[in-house]
Amino acid sequence: MDIFEELGIRRYINAQDTYTKYGASCMGAESLRAMAEIAGSMVDLAEVQEKTGDAIAALTRNQGAYISNGAAGGLMICAAACMALDSEEAYRALPEKGERRDIIVQRAQHNIYDKSIVAAGANLVFLGEESVAPSEAELTNAITEKTAAVAYFIYHGRKGSLPLERVLEIAHTHGVPVIVDAAAQNPPAENLWRFTEMGSDMVIFSGGKALCGPQDSGLILGRREWIARCRRWGPPADGVCRCCKTSREAMAGLYAAVKAYLSRDEEAERRRLSDACARFEQTLRACGFARVWREEQGPVGQAFPRVFGEMPQGSAALFSEKMKSIGVYIGSDEADNVLILNPLMLTSRQVKEVCAALLRCHGM
Repeated sequence: MDIFEELGIRRYINAQDTYTKYGASCMGAESLRAMAEIAGSMVDLAEVQEKTGDAIAALTRNQGAYISNGAAGGLMICAAACMALDSEEAYRALPEKGERRDIIVQRAQHNIYDKSIVAAGANLVFLGEESVAPSEAELTNAITEKTAAVAYFIYHGRKGSLPLERVLEIAHTHGVPVIVDAAAQNPPAENLWRFTEMGSDMVIFSGGKALCGPQDSGLILGRREWIARCRRWGPPADGVCRCCKTSREAMAGLYAAVKAYLSRDEEAERRRLSDACARFEQTLRACGFARVWREEQGPVGQAFPRVFGEMPQGSAALFSEKMKSIGVYIGSDEADNVLILNPLMLTSRQVKEVCAALLRCHGM
């Protein structure tokens, strides 16, 4: 009896997206093997964090890397590093006290994940409006002796934000670090070094999305001195970030996942995804969808294609529920009554199963 049968857990095919709250990606054999190898031995967690971080930094063309418990945990650790700097006293005072606890965020980028910054003890200082970027002068004037960092969310509010390049220039002119949340910004693989090459001090990625690492893993890439602070104040150290502790299994699994991700043939991967989309398009048309189209970006601007189909009749939300009832997650846009099919997480066999499910639900 396997764990699915023992606990009554159902398996699903993920043709929706890499959202970690729905299970995100499935790990590859490389990660599972690395996790199994390290799980049966006692190790020094600080050494594992250092060695896996150094190896990932070399793979991704970065000065340093730190493995966190998800991107949200990464945000918390980066915020604490910026507030504490190299002061034991400042770190131990968090989250209740601190002389430099202001972290600037553009209001258009305000989102549910910035609560992780607050959890470290930071005060969020919002600039601009929900759809209007602050001026460069506003950003400059907002930086004071209490400013610990500027946080920049790559996708959230991008139409109402100052560009990252200008934020970096202004913040660094005043000696303030910039934390970049790029949690879902893969693929392309080059994003793993693009934002740091632009000058970002720390850049955070989810390990459980397109990197196909452990679901509860995250990756901080950045400048050597800032990664050193993440290692000093982050787990396994005690303090406000203790809740962000990362297991040895997650560290080993994410290292193996990043290594596998960077060894892929990106052109072959593009062909695979395009072929899957063509099959989805053909199937939707066979189901009577007159308006079917493809977009070449993921939901937060990633470089992969998705297929959309406007419902000829009935509800897209109800259709997606039917699909879930037979074991397939797909996306739906209720406002436009559109189905969304994402091939990123699918094997070739699962693409066929999704198409068969679409035909089955069409006939229900």
